[in-house]
Amino acid sequence: MDEYGRIASLYDPLVGRPLRPIHRAMAERLAGTAGTVLDLCCGTGLLAGQALESGLAVTGVDLSPHMLAVARAKRPGAEYLLADASALPLPDDSFDGAAISFALHEKPFDTARAILNEARRVVRPGGPVLVADYLPSGPNQSWFTGRAIRLVERLAGRDHHARFLEYMASGGAVPLLVSAGLSAQLERTFMDGWVGLYAAEASRTD
Repeated sequence: MDEYGRIASLYDPLVGRPLRPIHRAMAERLAGTAGTVLDLCCGTGLLAGQALESGLAVTGVDLSPHMLAVARAKRPGAEYLLADASALPLPDDSFDGAAISFALHEKPFDTARAILNEARRVVRPGGPVLVADYLPSGPNQSWFTGRAIRLVERLAGRDHHARFLEYMASGGAVPLLVSAGLSAQLERTFMDGWVGLYAAEASRTD
């Protein structure tokens, strides 16, 4: 069953505007070092669209056929693949870079780690792996924005909210990146300190 089927058509109007600066920053960061980019858990292709505007060749991967249908209709310049981002049907070193936007917080820890492992595998050594997701804590975080984020995550459903709480309680993206063998730097923050953009370099550890 496609858990995103009921919200696919509403996703862009609901979150497209607040996510646009983050996706633009990710696309600009990738454009400086990459030509071919893999957008993991791409959803409706919001990040893919920004990457296309930056001149990148983009492949988006998602498990939701409804979300991919929206992506293909609205951002037709990318290639889209219906697949599990934690077990990609793609060869090693097949992309210059990869990006994961707001997907890790909604996955169980092992699944999120597997997605990062796959990103490291399919990106050529030295290529960028970018992650944008929520920050559990940080200086000068806005109380109001934090409340709004928690409300949105609660409205997304019981299971989604439970995974969000686990992600925040366990330290956010950093433990996941470390467990996947990715040493990442927090490069920028967004949404009043509640979202971080991490950049890592793909490498071979096995």
